[in-house]
Amino acid sequence: MKVSQSAKEKTKVKILASAVELMTIKGYKNASLREIAKEAGVSNPTIYNYFPTKEKILYAYIEQKLIETSQVLKEIEDFHTYTLREQLQTLIETQLEFYLEDREFVTQIMSMALTPSMGAMELIYESKEKFTEMVSEMLEIAIEAEEIAEPPFKEYMPQLFWDYNVAVVAYWIKDDSEMFENTTQFIDNSMGVIEALLHSNILQKTSDLGMFMFKTHMLSSLQKFSTKQSGFNKIKRKLGEVLNAK
Repeated sequence: MKVSQSAKEKTKVKILASAVELMTIKGYKNASLREIAKEAGVSNPTIYNYFPTKEKILYAYIEQKLIETSQVLKEIEDFHTYTLREQLQTLIETQLEFYLEDREFVTQIMSMALTPSMGAMELIYESKEKFTEMVSEMLEIAIEAEEIAEPPFKEYMPQLFWDYNVAVVAYWIKDDSEMFENTTQFIDNSMGVIEALLHSNILQKTSDLGMFMFKTHMLSSLQKFSTKQSGFNKIKRKLGEVLNAK
């Protein structure tokens, strides 16, 4: 009997929920895939079909939360009227709301990510596709509406914002203020800086300066190379004349 896609998704979500619960209690290292399968009520072959390694569970968890975040944003009726800053800020804050119920588990993920030997940071960055896709769309709409000018190196902006997002999550898991007020202020203040940069010509001027420095450095290097090459050619010609004379 063929299993429907809907049933597969339900099984995947059930396994993820069981994995989060077990890993929160026992720790990532101590929770095995077999134990997670038992907790989820699925067979060992089934869990390996969905998640061949525990690392894939971390990837799937982050991806799932981003999918849920995207769904919430789509359900906000007037989301398209938000400014770029409001859209980006809502994206970050909604994602944190989904992480809240699994805060201890997310803390484990970030702790592993900051431990080079664990390699979890690579998995975190592998799961960024949905996030960068949403940011890219927000940027394109803002540019098309002439809310902001097209920034230099636009293609790198979603990646930079993902880096910022990871920093916010790292700050949030360390935040022990009431109702995470410090995180709220951190997001608000940092987003204010990002908004100011996107609405100013600082990025363009910085890009122009970088290109100027690159071009002048390259021209200088090429001129030096040309001078050396010219000298080398003169020596080669002189040596040829001597040999021909003999």
